Amino acid sequence: MSEQEIKRGPRDPQKRRPRRSDEERAALRTDMAKSYVDDELTIRAVADLYDVSYGHARQLLLDEGVVLRTKRGTRPPAAKKVWKP
Repeated sequence: MSEQEIKRGPRDPQKRRPRRSDEERAALRTDMAKSYVDDELTIRAVADLYDVSYGHARQLLLDEGVVLRTKRGTRPPAAKKVWKP
């Protein structure tokens, strides 16, 4: 065993997801957009449902043209602060 394995223990190989073809990616985008908009799932829930990362799910939704919801729903605009010397 190498010195690194002794210190940290054996490493597991990273989980790699297979690449999707353009047709599969287009179908996935459509399904994910439907889940996000119609079923009102969060991006994280959509990512878990379709076994993709959060960032990839977000990018696919943006590629599909989905308008993402804000984190806390609709919030009133912040009051403008006027600076006075």
